[in-house]
Amino acid sequence: MDKNELLQKLTLGKEATETVKITIDDETLDITLRPLTSGELSKLQVIEKKPLHVTVAMQNGKRTQTHTNMQDVDINTGEFTEAQNEALYTAVAWSMGVKPEQVKEFYPGVPELIFEQVIRISKLSDDDLTVIKTFRKN
Repeated sequence: MDKNELLQKLTLGKEATETVKITIDDETLDITLRPLTSGELSKLQVIEKKPLHVTVAMQNGKRTQTHTNMQDVDINTGEFTEAQNEALYTAVAWSMGVKPEQVKEFYPGVPELIFEQVIRISKLSDDDLTVIKTFRKN
């Protein structure tokens, strides 16, 4: 298999759309979704971690102390929740082929229903995005 054939095979997942059924107020809707790409997952991870601030002490150009446990990470819970929601809306938007602003206008609870399907078809795990862990706890 040459390089072009390998790349084509590895990127076919993005084209493998799936029509899922979402029930809202006793009405079932068919929604076509596609899996997220590795690059999109990386961007979602950046969106999600944007509000986290980690302090690293430096002395003479060398790291002397790194704060690695959650007690040492500065988190604004409002910003953190907003970042998780932004990652969720963006994931749904990319999977549906629409803009995140459109997803934000869906009825409450609908983006989460769709996100559950995006997680499944993209084969994402709790380790991929923090929002997945939070989402599954609710």
